[in-house]
Amino acid sequence: MAIRGQFTIAGRPFAVADSAFVEYFSNGSSITRGTVVNDSLPISMAASPQQLLLASGGTAYIFDLTLNTLTPIAGATFSGPVAQVGICDDFFLVLIANSKEFVVSAPLNAADWTTNGAAIVSVFPDNIVSMLVDHREIWFFSDTQSVVYYDSGNLFPFDVIPGAFIEGGCGAQWSPVQLGNTVLWLVQDARGSGWVAQANGYTPQRVSNHAIETAMQSYAKISDAVAFGYQDQGHQFYVIYFPTPSKTWVFDLLTNMWHERGFWLTSIGQFQAAHYQNHTFAFGMHLVGDWSSDTIYQMHIPVLTGATWTFADDDGAIIRRVRRAPHISQEQKWEYFAELQVYVETGLGPVPALLDGAGNPRGPQMTLRWSSDGGHTWSNDHTRDCGQSGEFKKRVRWQRLGRSRDRVFEISVSDAIGWRVIDSYLSLSPGSGS
Repeated sequence: MAIRGQFTIAGRPFAVADSAFVEYFSNGSSITRGTVVNDSLPISMAASPQQLLLASGGTAYIFDLTLNTLTPIAGATFSGPVAQVGICDDFFLVLIANSKEFVVSAPLNAADWTTNGAAIVSVFPDNIVSMLVDHREIWFFSDTQSVVYYDSGNLFPFDVIPGAFIEGGCGAQWSPVQLGNTVLWLVQDARGSGWVAQANGYTPQRVSNHAIETAMQSYAKISDAVAFGYQDQGHQFYVIYFPTPSKTWVFDLLTNMWHERGFWLTSIGQFQAAHYQNHTFAFGMHLVGDWSSDTIYQMHIPVLTGATWTFADDDGAIIRRVRRAPHISQEQKWEYFAELQVYVETGLGPVPALLDGAGNPRGPQMTLRWSSDGGHTWSNDHTRDCGQSGEFKKRVRWQRLGRSRDRVFEISVSDAIGWRVIDSYLSLSPGSGS
């Protein structure tokens, strides 16, 4: 089971769970509006106020938003399987799989594909692997190059924008996302693949870094990556999920920083990808679809009401947070570490309090470990109490941390509260180079 896609139009959120096309409501209930072909791959949707166009398993479907009926479009309508759909200036769009062809509907009519007909993207030799509509323009990505079309007002509505040719293609069909007034995607060209770009006009600007690219390019497969974007707390996030290695990476457009998200498998002590692959915003909520079940979750930062936390776990499973500091080294000279203090908001423990192994009340805990050999081996865990409810003056620190020529510190937390790590302070003394 999987939630293969979500879309909201006129305040009505829809999702495809395997083969079921579902509308769901603010009280958590849902109704199945029809069924679609299930190829276990992501789906695309686009809508006008009257119709929703959907592509799944190579077939296009029209959902009438007034009559609540789902109707497949006859396969003979198009020259091949439908890969993706979109809408631009009230024209519905269909991208034909494994081809250079796209088809344009009559205005506001997803049932009429003869009035305007089809066109071939002829500015490069490769087939189109992905399509995205942004700023009333259609972006067509091949696997090595890309081009952008606009509504020219000609007999056939869309033409190439002069100068909007990009010497970079797309490495994963479902990676392009409109976010932050621009487009982000996983790039591939004739020279290689596995980096993420953000469009500056029609110029791709690299936003991934060497560490992220080393990770992505080590994966056995990246062409199946799926991305979505959302904004929360003033941040805009580009989330890209890699199914084959089960990894989720996130780029924050505000800070220009990356982080990894994961679901902690307690039974084996390892992370897998975070349990979502698509997103929609409806009923004032961020709603994300699971890639491993037919569940749609509400995604929210932790909330403290009185002394009770909500949204502080992962649907009942713990959220394990790990932060690793950069290497600390001064020309490989000995350094003596007197104290590390993590400036974290303390006193946020729940009521009733958490209990230790002996059944005694305790505060949320933070664990420190370190490596003195470049991250190859690690020390034992050293745990500190971060304060039961109301213990706001609690300090979280470790002392007499030994010496090293190269030190990496790592903190981790997993108790179900809202963790607010602000800064850290390290007291050290330099030694000799011998």
